[in-house]
Amino acid sequence: MRIPLKNKSLQLAFLAAAVGVFLFLFFWIARYYVAFRLSRKPALPNLLWAAKFDPAKSDYQWQLGRLYQYDVLQSDPSKAVDYFKQALHRNPYDPQVWLDLGAAYEFQGDIEKAEACLRKADDLAPNLPAYQWGIGNFFLLHGNTSEAFRHFKTVLANTDQYNTIVWNTAWKASDDSEAILKEVIPESVGAEVNYLYYLLANQRFPAAREVWKRIVLDRAPFDPRNARGYIEVLVHSGQAREAYEVWTDLINKGLVKVTQKEGDQNLLENGDFEGEFLNMGFDWHIEAGSGFRAGLDPTTYHSPGHSLSVQFNGKENVSFGHVFHYAFAKPNHPYRLRGFMKVEGITTDSGPRLSVADFYNASALTKFSEDLTGTSMGWVPITLDFTTGPKTELIVVRLVRIPSQKLDNLIAGKVWVDDLSLESVGNTEAKHR
Repeated sequence: MRIPLKNKSLQLAFLAAAVGVFLFLFFWIARYYVAFRLSRKPALPNLLWAAKFDPAKSDYQWQLGRLYQYDVLQSDPSKAVDYFKQALHRNPYDPQVWLDLGAAYEFQGDIEKAEACLRKADDLAPNLPAYQWGIGNFFLLHGNTSEAFRHFKTVLANTDQYNTIVWNTAWKASDDSEAILKEVIPESVGAEVNYLYYLLANQRFPAAREVWKRIVLDRAPFDPRNARGYIEVLVHSGQAREAYEVWTDLINKGLVKVTQKEGDQNLLENGDFEGEFLNMGFDWHIEAGSGFRAGLDPTTYHSPGHSLSVQFNGKENVSFGHVFHYAFAKPNHPYRLRGFMKVEGITTDSGPRLSVADFYNASALTKFSEDLTGTSMGWVPITLDFTTGPKTELIVVRLVRIPSQKLDNLIAGKVWVDDLSLESVGNTEAKHR
């Protein structure tokens, strides 16, 4: 609807009012825009002008405070405190400003006021890692380790970005592994597993064991593959018993399903190859390599319905030992390895065979079965009797092929293995009487 303005003076007054409103809005917007543009280059004159153009905006006061606090050329702690206070007067809900004001008070030696500021920041950002990290460091610097650890725990519970630096800081602050686990590490499998591998990397094995115990005691299920690296580290650092205990923990927690029935004395899990390879722990491992392909075969078997098969491609003189199984054993004890092998078209003078060895000391125990070449007439039974060494704890059973020393040394063909068992000789003899 249009309102006609027939009086010329009214028309001029309306026009003047419209121009006035436009100019007011223009300068109002321009003031904030100029302030914003000036703050993009945070030099002292720019920020002072920005604060004048937009005095209600707390960011400019905060930036001025940081300039006086941290810029060596502009350093003035008193002005820094004043500007931080002005920023908080305009916006008392910004945890970063409270942190910076606390740092300014700390620089002036007023620890009581500094702590009050940091506790205010804690109230405003109780779960934000960046703030909790700074707050924790303040308390650590001033001797309140327990309070610092509380904030570090919040950091770890909300991000893994600070993991290593938090763990390093905690260990430098306290050599008490129990306190660190209790007060710093969150009660979640993810955080605990990450911390476990940090401890392993730093060879803190007793502390790692305590972390593992807490993981196992938790009712929450977890992926057993989280323990794969832990077991391997223990095995390769000479701690076979501890590695086997971790494996047993997985079994008892129901995370690893074993094929042995009650009373079964076979030390080899899945010796009939009816289950999938776990490729970890005290189960079958298949390592990657060239010149072969290994896996379960459902078409050829000694007992239904799978066997282990390895196909050599005929392009390499393969040094093969990529399929193996750890077994925890007694020292100075007789054992028997039994199984069945079948080959088809195996070339060269060196074919596949089974081996047993002391994982840590091959001179104490290394034994091979006869190798198989060409094509076998059905399944060939394999038996290896041996006695472990005086310090043997860990046996490794492998399917191996030793490289040929002849000119015609590129191995082709296929080998199958099935129904393997590794038992104490006494148990084996008792079963077959």
